[in-house]
Amino acid sequence: MADSKKTASIGVRIIGVIIPLLIFVAVSELVLNLFDTDLYFKNQFFPVNRDIDFCDIYKKDPHLFWTFRENITTKSEQFSYLTYHINSHGFRGPEFEKEKKNYRILALGNSCTFGWGVDQDYTWVSQLEKILERQFPDNNCEVINAGIPGYSSHQGKILLKEKLLDLKPDMVLIMFGWNDHFAAGKGISDLEQKMPGRFIIGLQNFFSRFKTYQLMRKIILSASEKQEFVSLGQMEGKRRVSPQEFYVNLAAIAHLARENNAQPVLLVPPIACAQTYFNGTLSQLHVIHQAYQNRIRAVAQKEHIPLIDLQAEFDRYRDLFTDAYGDPTHFNENGHRLTAETIAGQIMPNLASR
Repeated sequence: MADSKKTASIGVRIIGVIIPLLIFVAVSELVLNLFDTDLYFKNQFFPVNRDIDFCDIYKKDPHLFWTFRENITTKSEQFSYLTYHINSHGFRGPEFEKEKKNYRILALGNSCTFGWGVDQDYTWVSQLEKILERQFPDNNCEVINAGIPGYSSHQGKILLKEKLLDLKPDMVLIMFGWNDHFAAGKGISDLEQKMPGRFIIGLQNFFSRFKTYQLMRKIILSASEKQEFVSLGQMEGKRRVSPQEFYVNLAAIAHLARENNAQPVLLVPPIACAQTYFNGTLSQLHVIHQAYQNRIRAVAQKEHIPLIDLQAEFDRYRDLFTDAYGDPTHFNENGHRLTAETIAGQIMPNLASR
């Protein structure tokens, strides 16, 4: 009898703690939502904490570091001034069936493939699909946007192997480089990153949706994390993916595609032309980026992979970057149109011969 009373007493005390806690969280959530509190914590280029920057948009992943939350439409001012829709597969763009219609092309890459700062209909992925639909109305050509902002070739290789090969692509367009050569946050390369177990990640992904959790995390990180500015063209320190690893990753992606009956195609990601936008002066960012561009060309030559050199095309035109000084990475609608037209011109002969 005494044990029963003791157990009941413990239960009452636990309930007495839980109920006020739940009330506190509920009130906190209401207040934080009503006042639209700034919970943004800008971290250094540190892949593991990407979801801290945009936890309503990203979630942690044990292998990929972060992925999009599925079935969301984001209007976050910090993420971008545009509205982006993420489908049930975790990619930008309209829904698609797992079973392909006829000919399926995967666009594998980072924010330049995702279409950062460009409306859905004007991304090069969407425009490429429209061009192919006009040219081959009976082929049902489908182009899936598998570009995720911040991704390196290390993540792209894992994404293709673990998730995308099940989609049975016929062609894989591969464009990486920017995030690979950015400075590794805290000196930890992508290959060296250690993620928590699935259970811990699951808890983090669940609680990170709550603004109370986001506020607590921001307070803790603001006190413990040293905020450091990392220049995009920083020459010193470790890269997220070294030039050697970059070469190996691209070759591995191409091999995975070929082993699964898909044609790999390497794209050279363009940077705003130094001659056109910077009076012929090569910045440190140009020097680093060109080194990684050359790795792409080397892989294509050594592994006999089709290459589409977008840099050569971009150097011929102006007005492809809205703010070349502030952002020489993400090209505008004109750049996306040129990208789509250039890719279409080089792959259409192969499609016509099918």
